Amino acid sequence: MIISKFSHQNIVRCIGVSLQTLPRFILLELMAGGDMKSFLRQNRPRVNQPSTLITQDLLNIARDIACGCKYLEENHFIHRDIAARNCLLTCTGTGRVAKIGDFGMARDIYRASYYRKGGRAMLPVKWMPPEAFLEGIFTSKTDTWSFGVLLWEIFSLGYMPYPCKTNQEVLEFVTSGGRMDPPKNCPGPVYRIMTQCWQHSPEYRPNFSTILERIKYCT
Repeated sequence: MIISKFSHQNIVRCIGVSLQTLPRFILLELMAGGDMKSFLRQNRPRVNQPSTLITQDLLNIARDIACGCKYLEENHFIHRDIAARNCLLTCTGTGRVAKIGDFGMARDIYRASYYRKGGRAMLPVKWMPPEAFLEGIFTSKTDTWSFGVLLWEIFSLGYMPYPCKTNQEVLEFVTSGGRMDPPKNCPGPVYRIMTQCWQHSPEYRPNFSTILERIKYCT
């Protein structure tokens, strides 16, 4: 089990695996706050009720995931599916910590977020850079691009990236140089991090040490 090899405060801890019966079971630490996507959606503003989340809350969970990504990058591991649906929270209140989960476990839950291209495996196209969905090239800079989309999800409070576009339309939009506009009320420095993550050439995308520094600058 890949996840069992990792030990970091921002990666969901694998406690054990049961191979004795079918179906087989993976025992993970309890993440009582649930998945990040649901948490963000539940905290959207409502009529006469603003969101309970402030900018610092959003930056904190972005920083947590960037820390986890930095650990994976330093250990030469490519997650390939960094997204809000694959991140979990220790709790929903103050003191919450965000951690990277999934490692292949979220596809059945949010199946509409994936796209089957040419009969191949399901691909999370809206979170992928051009070289990944066009050529099948995955590097640590693939996760950098995906993190930029995750950051957009966080500051939009859980909206689907590329609103109103199908997966096929996103393929065409991104390969022609299109990028998402900032979410409503997104701070300028945060949107700049997103656009840096979405550089067409992987070598121009920042690594996660740099991303962490830029997030700290936003606080």
